[in-house]
Amino acid sequence: MGWAHPRNRGRRRIRYLRELTGPLLLVAGAGAACSGDQREAPGSTAVAAADEVVRTGDFASGGGVLYRMSGDELQPLVALPGAGPAADTVRECASAIPELAAARFVRLNLSPDSSRLAWETEGPGACVGAVGPEGERSRLLSRWTAAVPDTILWAPAGPYLAVWLKHAAGRRSVEVYDAAGGRRLAMPWDDDCALSEACDVNRLVWVGGTLLDVEIKLGPGELAVPFEVNVAAPAAGQEEEIADE
Repeated sequence: MGWAHPRNRGRRRIRYLRELTGPLLLVAGAGAACSGDQREAPGSTAVAAADEVVRTGDFASGGGVLYRMSGDELQPLVALPGAGPAADTVRECASAIPELAAARFVRLNLSPDSSRLAWETEGPGACVGAVGPEGERSRLLSRWTAAVPDTILWAPAGPYLAVWLKHAAGRRSVEVYDAAGGRRLAMPWDDDCALSEACDVNRLVWVGGTLLDVEIKLGPGELAVPFEVNVAAPAAGQEEEIADE
């Protein structure tokens, strides 16, 4: 490698960094116009640093805000408290003890048809919610303090979401939601597990369409019981709609 004047090496490095970071400047500088307590309309271009925005299909997240992508612009949909303007602010998902950890969006999960996005927050009091096609309101599906969402799985068809929860004692449970209606669906194992805190879900898999295959141990030392449920069938039942505050 030949010798180069230090000034030339510096120029080449600047040119290289510009080429490297060029694509990240898509929304850079958007936050420069916002300061203090100023707020923009929910339909405005997102205020987020380029290196904080992560795209998932037609959605994106960054700085505690979820967005819908519209070309090169970001439409804010859901925000954590204090994160910025959005159509909905999920106050329930803020950290109860700010000194411990700030809530943030993690593990975004796109539905098979790419029309919906399931989201999870991390921090004291984990939440799971979903945003759907344009024109459909965002949904906060549930919040837990004694369990942590371990896996969130979309059904191959329909707006159905299974949430596999891990509890402090090591056991796991499952809750199933209609993300479009914002409802938790009643499942055939609910009554048995309501009588015992020892229910442990060993297996959870969508086997096609809206058919859910679950295997649950109903108590210590008991054999696992298989359940196969078509969650779209009226027999699956529905619990009351989750209130949005």
